[in-house]
Amino acid sequence: MLQIRKLYSEPEVFEPITFEDGFNLILGETTEANVKTNGVGKSMAVEFINYALLKRHSDSRVSLIPEKDLSRDTAICLDFELNGHTITSKRVIKDQDCPTLLINGKRNTYSRLSDANDHLSTLLFADTAYENPPSFRMMMGPLMRDEGSEFKSIISCFDTNKRIPPDYTPHLFLLHVDPNPYSEAKRLYAEMENISKARKKMEENITTLTSKNVSESKADLNELENQVRRIQSDIDRLENIEGFDTIKDEIIDIENQLEQERSKQAVLKSELSKIKLFRGDNYIDGQEVADLYNQFKEGLGDLIKRELDEVTAFKQKIDDFQRSIIEDRKTSIEQEIKVFEESISSLNKLYREKVSLLDQEGLLVSLKQTIAIHEKKIEEFSALSSFIQKHTDYDNEYKAKKRDRESEVYLLESYVNNSQEVIDSFERTILTMHDYVYGNSRSSFEIEVSKRKEVLKFELRTDSDGSHSINREKVFLYDFALLVNPETSKNHPGFLVHDNIFDVDQDTLIQSINYIGENISLLNGKQYILTINSDKFSDSDLESLNINLDDYSRAAFTKENRFLKMQYQELSG
Repeated sequence: MLQIRKLYSEPEVFEPITFEDGFNLILGETTEANVKTNGVGKSMAVEFINYALLKRHSDSRVSLIPEKDLSRDTAICLDFELNGHTITSKRVIKDQDCPTLLINGKRNTYSRLSDANDHLSTLLFADTAYENPPSFRMMMGPLMRDEGSEFKSIISCFDTNKRIPPDYTPHLFLLHVDPNPYSEAKRLYAEMENISKARKKMEENITTLTSKNVSESKADLNELENQVRRIQSDIDRLENIEGFDTIKDEIIDIENQLEQERSKQAVLKSELSKIKLFRGDNYIDGQEVADLYNQFKEGLGDLIKRELDEVTAFKQKIDDFQRSIIEDRKTSIEQEIKVFEESISSLNKLYREKVSLLDQEGLLVSLKQTIAIHEKKIEEFSALSSFIQKHTDYDNEYKAKKRDRESEVYLLESYVNNSQEVIDSFERTILTMHDYVYGNSRSSFEIEVSKRKEVLKFELRTDSDGSHSINREKVFLYDFALLVNPETSKNHPGFLVHDNIFDVDQDTLIQSINYIGENISLLNGKQYILTINSDKFSDSDLESLNINLDDYSRAAFTKENRFLKMQYQELSG
């Protein structure tokens, strides 16, 4: 059982709040000077309780209070009892991951928040028979729902903006269903998703390599294997010939020489083709220039022609000399090409003689090329074989995980069936509450187990399902029934906090509060903390209530008397 006794701080930054057994109210109240009740600190008081109960700093609104308004040296403290242990939690904001727990007078310091969480988990679930019960903080989810959850779902307890996946673990535990198969099914599904992604990557690799799908690529793999085996057979047969190693080296050496000779010959042929572009004379015709100019200036063109003839004659001498050099180079290149042709012809003849010593049937056109092809085929075979084998391994692993997950799902279903009496009892409590609030029993609760991703579905139906108001009331019915039902309360820590849950129609609000008041004895040994604004109740509403709210008020805040005694602007999250 978990019951909190006192919330305070060191040094004091807010008035300490003392809580009692049973029903506890934190009220937002109006004053003559200000009728507004929102933003007075009710939710922040609950947030401080949650912070002292080890909520992560980054998830808490405490982290959004500016340092100038709340010193980071402040310690948020909470006195509480947990299964017979008297505990004080002290958490200094600047050392938020290193809380201190005074357990039965003994001081325990932690270097990690998770270590303190584990310690409280051990104390909370000391007597449970389940192998993997929920952790302390996991259990706090449905017991201290985040106001940001907007109370839209009976399962999802956290701020909707954070998109935290629903976790049925604490809910199963409260309904006496061993949550281990559910946890295992979730873990296996996550592994299956990772395997599926890896398998998909292998499929992409195979398609890139072969441009075919996996099934078609297996046929290609068989053909590659056959080619590698056939070429290897030819090489093995040659290796059995006497003197193979010597001749093989000679052949490869000849092939290398041929490549070099042909490369040099190609360079010379390219140069020769460029030289042949410079054929013929490309001199200026002096007579054409003179005739053109005489058309414009009679007599002057003849003079220009004589001067141009002299220049042209000089240039022609230069060009004749250049042509002589080019012709000499052309002749030299032609002779070199002829020498390379003779060398290549000689090497080809020698190559054929050497190859004939190895392969009388002409199976190997080029030993060097054959070896290169063989190595390339081996690489292709190895890569494709590796991808296909890896894909097969992933496929087999996926199927094995799927079988294991289905076994966990079947086991979970059997556990749910075994707890059907508890579930039926829980449903009867909901029906009783529903009849009190709505005046009818058009409600139902059932648990569905399936092989789908989520595995579980908790279906709570109420009268006129679907509206914002009904969803909030549905969460109240579900949470409060878990707290007070005689069967579920056996596993329940006996602690529940609802922050501003009753944003509902007026009749539903009055009937819900009256149900609590009429059944206040159900809260003996338990603790229910509710924050609510007093202006939700008119004078006639207060008269229709069967309890006096002031009798259960543990703290009341106004615009003039806020929880943190100040007005501040939260930092952007």
